[in-house]
Amino acid sequence: MSRFTANQWQRYQRHIQLDAFGVAGQLRLRQARVLVVGVGGLGCPVAQYLAAAGVGHLTLVDGDEVSRSNLHRQVLFTEADIGLGKAAVAAARLRAMNPELELRVVPEALSIDNAESLIEGCDLVLDCTDNFSARYLINDCCINLRRPWLFASVVRFSGQLALFTPGKACFRCLYPRAPEGVEDCNAAGVLSTLPGMVGLLQANEALKFLAGLECPLDGRLMLVEGLDLQMRHLALQPAPECVCRQGRAPILADDDTGAFTCDTSAAEAGELSPVEFEARRSGDRGLLLDVRSQQEHEAFNLGGDCLPLDEQFIDRARTGLPEKNSPCVLYCQSGRRSARAAQLLRDAGFTRVETLAGGIARWLEVRPDQPV
Repeated sequence: MSRFTANQWQRYQRHIQLDAFGVAGQLRLRQARVLVVGVGGLGCPVAQYLAAAGVGHLTLVDGDEVSRSNLHRQVLFTEADIGLGKAAVAAARLRAMNPELELRVVPEALSIDNAESLIEGCDLVLDCTDNFSARYLINDCCINLRRPWLFASVVRFSGQLALFTPGKACFRCLYPRAPEGVEDCNAAGVLSTLPGMVGLLQANEALKFLAGLECPLDGRLMLVEGLDLQMRHLALQPAPECVCRQGRAPILADDDTGAFTCDTSAAEAGELSPVEFEARRSGDRGLLLDVRSQQEHEAFNLGGDCLPLDEQFIDRARTGLPEKNSPCVLYCQSGRRSARAAQLLRDAGFTRVETLAGGIARWLEVRPDQPV
């Protein structure tokens, strides 16, 4: 009796013909259960290649909706998908690619409430997120459940990858605490092809790991530079006091990890909704500042002056802004840079600082019928 149907043989024969892969490797892929956390710039190519290669079961976790700003790099989506849930749209594309694929859609962010149950039922976790808090959560759950996971990140022209397996160095050995001031793609931008490059490498390692082949990234960090096409490998060593040495990690949303979700849509103290922002802007009440780069400001802005958030930000603010009790409204692309800038101004004694919640991205989604 054949181990594959005629359709399966036609689809996977190039794998099966590989001496190092063969029937055993393809059968292992078919039996594998993979959790993909995030279906964005990395998750799209990762999910496509795993589905096409014959990984039997994929779980897609993503609570975001498709936006126009995603389309230059998130290749599973089109203009017609804007406003729809990423996980559901991606699942439909993958089913069309490989009808035999078993897919589970989780249209919500990875959180303390769902992480352990999702990770427990899989053979490999692929981190395709864009924030450190989710990576710490994945790392700690994988330590506790003894599950392997593949980390990847991209920003600007650079990427990183690493495979973390039980008994070796973990993500907290590499980053004991989340680095301060690290920008993501929303704030810093990313070359459209870079997530595809890094996602392809991540999928490559996933397929080898699942098929039982040797994985050079096990216990090593790979640095990818998109500009000069340089790739470097760094060996990782378990940190003496790391939780991975103890075999058990506390799952806590504390100062070490931050909140395990990254929702910038809900307004906090000192934040203005798009409607409130319009009232400030049209009423000419206070100073309006764009804290993005001059280049971003010139390409598109909501008015006001440009005061980039960089090392000279506070010095320029002290000399260029009016009295410290004068009202000031800040905005950026996603609300993150403006939040940091607002805190710097408050720490410097400015008392009436507000920000546009969710930044330009949020304003473009829900703005009133107002000209820019």
